[in-house]
Amino acid sequence: MSFKDRSRIRAAAVGVAGLLALGTPLALSATPAVAADGIVSCPLGVQSTTYTPGLTYTTPPPQVDVDVTGTLGPCVSTDLSHTAGTYTFSGSGNLNCLTGSSVGIGKITWANPGTQPSRFSQSYSIALRPNGTTVLVSSGPIISGDYAGHTIVITIVLTSTDLLACLTPQGMTNTSGPFLVTVL
Repeated sequence: MSFKDRSRIRAAAVGVAGLLALGTPLALSATPAVAADGIVSCPLGVQSTTYTPGLTYTTPPPQVDVDVTGTLGPCVSTDLSHTAGTYTFSGSGNLNCLTGSSVGIGKITWANPGTQPSRFSQSYSIALRPNGTTVLVSSGPIISGDYAGHTIVITIVLTSTDLLACLTPQGMTNTSGPFLVTVL
């Protein structure tokens, strides 16, 4: 893959993330990136995140376990065996409702039974936007399975963030929203 192809894919991922951060509906901003050999773009994913214990405004941010599940697809790829799948991530970090980061291991299990799950390491940082929408952008290496040696970029938009839950004793225990996955 040429440097020019990688630049186009990165620009498309950044553009979609920027539109999402501005509150543009995902369906309007989900123009797939041009797929090149070894590239997958899944702009229409949906995910749900669980925090244990729930996120509060406690400072410094306490240790929190993070578990994410989601579905992705349709995906754009020159390899038709990687057009949809499921996504999981398990990690932990010092998090509260305003700041923090988590580190962990994720996996995409591709829908086609002839594929191998793509396992990756990833770190996320909470980024609260002025309009109240939380957008997380992260990248990391795919460490095994299909696309091992490539980089995965994940953008998560937490549209169901209830910041008032952060004021309760149990805290905010769940968030959900659209996400996009790009393999470079």
